This record gives sequence, C-alpha cells and structure tokens, in this order.
Amino acid sequence: MIDRKASTTPRGSNGYSSFFLEYSLLAEYNQIEKQKLPGVYVIPSAKSPSFWTGVIFIRQGLYQEGVFRFSLIIPDNYPDGDCPRLIFEPPVFHPVVNMESGELDVKRSFQKWRRNVHHIWQVLQYARRIFYKIDTKNPLNPEAASLYDENMMEYKSKVAQCIADCKQQMYAAPSSDDPHAIRFSKWDPAVHEEAKKIMLSQVKADKK
Repeated sequence: MIDRKASTTPRGSNGYSSFFLEYSLLAEYNQIEKQKLPGVYVIPSAKSPSFWTGVIFIRQGLYQEGVFRFSLIIPDNYPDGDCPRLIFEPPVFHPVVNMESGELDVKRSFQKWRRNVHHIWQVLQYARRIFYKIDTKNPLNPEAASLYDENMMEYKSKVAQCIADCKQQMYAAPSSDDPHAIRFSKWDPAVHEEAKKIMLSQVKADKK
C-alpha cells in the first residue's frame, strides 16, 4: 500500500519546493532566450536561482548609449507570489526609478502578478521600454518627472550625466562575487578579435 503522506513532495509555504521553483525559473529563462529582447542580457546567479543579474543597452532616444546594469530578485514562492523586483545599479535618473535605491516601479505595469499570464521576460521588456516611452504619472522620482514635463533641456542634461556615470562604472568589479555576475573588460584585440569574428560570421549566417 502506498503511503501518500510519505510520498508527497515537500513543499514550501505557498506549495512550491525549491525543485519546482528552479524548474519554473528554468522555463522562464528559456522563454527569455526565445523572445530575443533587443539589447537585454540576463543570467541567473550561480548561488541562487531567484537572483539574476543583467544589463540593458539603449541604442536610440533620450537614453541612447546608456548601459544600465540591474539585478532581478524573484520571490521564493514564484510564480504564485508578488511580482519580481528589478533594481538598477547604479540608480538611473528616470521618473519610474527610485533614485535612492535604484528600484524600478514594476508594479506600475504588473499591479497583481498572475501565474501563467505574466512572465519574467515581460518584466525585462518593460524595463527596456521605460527608456523609450517616458511615463511621468505617479513618479518614484518626482524631480525627473517634473523636469521631463517642464524643462526638457535640464532633463536631457541629467540623463546625459546619468549615462556618463553608468559608463564610468561599467568596468568596475561587480558588487557580488558570484561567478555568473556580468563583467565588462576593455577591448583587447588579442583577447576579443577572434570572438568578434565568430559573432559576425554567425550574424551573416542567420541572414542567409
């Protein structure tokens, strides 16, 4: 006779064991790869499946040439809990980003996280979209919202300084010692030229 109690998979407070959490997040990561969000790169931590690091490259608009690092914190009871949190490091000057903590107002787009409806790739898409479509309603950064609405020249100046500050810190060591943390190094032909050739050849092959 099967002992149903003994055979039941251990579960967390919201019905998800660590195994199911990792499985869910692996499926989410595969979806991100399929979406191919322009200029968005993200990777899960080697130490925790619920902590990811990433970077967004902005190629046009007010934030053109911006290189913005971020961390993504996923609730332990995902996908049944609250929405993931996204924090820019360093903080980005933007109406929907807290200038002190760097946290993006994710709930502006995902007021209630809905399982099987909302996905992590959509959070990343939203994080990218804020740099192209500026929303100043109910801002986390009132100064940024006010300047955008009333003094565009000063807003552009603040954004330019923000981009410069982020670029200046781009080559700094990550705040975490996680081996998966994204690191940048300056161009070195001896190291990078061969990788460049491989990537360009792949691009050409994809266009055929």
